[in-house]
Amino acid sequence: MAADKSTIEHLASVELFRRCSPKDLEALAGIVDDLAVPAGTVLCDQGRVADDCYVVRDGQADVSVGGQVVATVGPGESIGEMALLDHLPRSATVTARTPMHLYVIGAARFNELLDSGAIARALLEQLSLRVRDLEVGRGRLASY
Repeated sequence: MAADKSTIEHLASVELFRRCSPKDLEALAGIVDDLAVPAGTVLCDQGRVADDCYVVRDGQADVSVGGQVVATVGPGESIGEMALLDHLPRSATVTARTPMHLYVIGAARFNELLDSGAIARALLEQLSLRVRDLEVGRGRLASY
């Protein structure tokens, strides 16, 4: 089954996936699930292990560390992408500020894509840039 064109376009606009080829984006779009959540929904709970990543299509969420809001995420941003790679406890709590429409990427299905190699390289390059930005103090919180 072919991936939905609008999903591919939305994923292409996400910074995390900007280095992915059209073929990679189509494969990625084929494994995402749509999710609509009301305001107040906790997407990530600091300290809990989880293996899903979210891509915000519509809406906003607050990112809190130790109970203090440190950032807000919105359309085109990803939440919890590090969980796809390291399966470690969440570094922040992320709570929907408004109703949200999200794409959910599960780690098990994502790992199957990583086996192809090309998408893995594109994501590693983008995550490397984020780490470099943080090291020089120009970036935002890299993972939620």
